Amino acid sequence: MTIQKCVFYGTIIDTPDPLTLRVRKHHVCVVNKGRIEIIEPSASRNLDEHQDYVFIKLSESQFICPGFVDLHCHAPQYRQVGSATEVSLLEWLTKFTFPNEARCSDPSYAQDLYTKLVSRLLRNGTTTAQYFATIHLEATKILAEICQEKGQRAYIGKVCADQNSPDFYIETTDEGVRNTEEFINYVHHMQKGRDIAGTNALIHPVITPRFIPTCSINMLSQLGQLAKKYDVHIQSHIAETADQVAFVHYLYPSIGDGRDVAIFRETGLLTNKAVFAHGVYLADNEVDEMVASGSGVASCPIANFLFSKGITAIEHLRRRGLNVGLGTDIGGAYSSSMLPVVRAAVFANRTMDFVSFDRSNATLPFFPEHKDAVVDFKFAFYLATLGGARALNIDSQIGSFEVGKQFDALLIDCNKESQAFDYWNEDEMDIIFEKWVNAGDDRNITGVWVQGVKV
Repeated sequence: MTIQKCVFYGTIIDTPDPLTLRVRKHHVCVVNKGRIEIIEPSASRNLDEHQDYVFIKLSESQFICPGFVDLHCHAPQYRQVGSATEVSLLEWLTKFTFPNEARCSDPSYAQDLYTKLVSRLLRNGTTTAQYFATIHLEATKILAEICQEKGQRAYIGKVCADQNSPDFYIETTDEGVRNTEEFINYVHHMQKGRDIAGTNALIHPVITPRFIPTCSINMLSQLGQLAKKYDVHIQSHIAETADQVAFVHYLYPSIGDGRDVAIFRETGLLTNKAVFAHGVYLADNEVDEMVASGSGVASCPIANFLFSKGITAIEHLRRRGLNVGLGTDIGGAYSSSMLPVVRAAVFANRTMDFVSFDRSNATLPFFPEHKDAVVDFKFAFYLATLGGARALNIDSQIGSFEVGKQFDALLIDCNKESQAFDYWNEDEMDIIFEKWVNAGDDRNITGVWVQGVKV
């Protein structure tokens, strides 16, 4: 893959905040060394000095927008996408997921599975993904190599689990911690091999305790020490389902009343580089503690509907200061594309108007007054782009189009013969964009760039 010097001429769309759809028509976007050099109205820009650049002129039905950030994706579960949705979470793990993930002990199986996954996600416009891999070190390295080869920005964790897992898919505490450290060093060595104009490399290691029920306090504490030693990202699940919350309380009743947030805090895993999936059953005092730590939440609205029987109160969490983005939660959800997730985030917000919960019980979802808390398509697209980047602490690099940011972008064409909706040339560009978000799919994605490289 080579870095091109490009000039895009046409419509540029992004969401610099949750309430704003910024549509810049008749603009030029100049990209050099993986970064945006210029964004200006085309009429005010003399492009004579850019004759050696590749010019990409967009039609009236085309625009560029930021690539998607998927904050929560279980890479080995890609084979399950669209299936195994009829059972509860803990049964789903035992009956389907653990056996499926265990197959990644075979490197050839992992190579084929992860190649298909990363190719599909890039085709769907996911330029950044945070992955759970499996407990297998070799397979996790394979995932990192595939992401590097295909050019996807990836945050990857070797899953850790030393208890409450089947005999065929479990590790000792020492194995989990030792292999995690080896993977961190492996990725750091990879990072030295690719550097674009002094920027960060594409692949990043992530400390990944699966979730508290499958991890001993000893393992969690040692992983917390690794996170501090190497200053790396952290991911896990938090307050996802009622039965998971109850199980954690049963296992560790003496640590912070047996709640996820307190246990992550006590073991050194509640940091400003941590992103926890779901957060459906968080109490307000826990949200405030997460805000103080700088950690974030990956809302996975499709999986929340299917397994949590609840929703992440996105606007409530954000009003309290918590960084929130979106995740597909492959394969707890049925789609590998972020577009259905964006739509589900809107639907989840709408349910708050007719669903009520007992606010006095901290193990159940509860919501404040929310008459003005509307998550619409603009807000949800923000969560899937800049919001996700902010949760990962890389919003100064990606998520929107600003001079100096890296060019992670999609070229969208809303007048494709095979697309899922009809194009009307009389429509304004904000309407065309909204129709793609609500009715479009990967058939409209005609180009994907990561760090200025077309992938």
